Amino acid sequence: MASLPPGTALPRIVADAAHGLAVQIISLTGEIWSGDVREISLPGSEGRFGVLARHAPLLATLREGMVSVFPVGAEPPLHVYVSGGHVEVQPGRVIVLADLGLRSEDLDDARARAAREAASAPMAAELTDPDNAKVHAELAWLRGQHLRALPWK
Repeated sequence: MASLPPGTALPRIVADAAHGLAVQIISLTGEIWSGDVREISLPGSEGRFGVLARHAPLLATLREGMVSVFPVGAEPPLHVYVSGGHVEVQPGRVIVLADLGLRSEDLDDARARAAREAASAPMAAELTDPDNAKVHAELAWLRGQHLRALPWK
């Protein structure tokens, strides 16, 4: 990759991207995240789109999906699930107004909690009982015998 000659200023778009873009993600329950980002990728109702610093003003609707946030610096990307909503883009600021939103780590915690609750539910214990499995195996065998006895043409 060729480098710029000494004393040459970076193009303004590149210089602005280094400073970042202020982003706020808000749902009906309150603020989910805010900070400076290099880029944000959103699930627009007409398709996925990205926003960098100095983006043209825009007002768009969001569909269900993941908002991907790429913070300034070495932080890993953040993903926020939104069930829909709106986004307002200004040259130095983005505001995401989500109907419902959940950070990816919260979503993983919620899935793990739901799996633990499902595994400890009385119905799950009943379905994994060896006697119950034996009854299901016997019923399947009887059904197979019945199907074999039918006159197939």
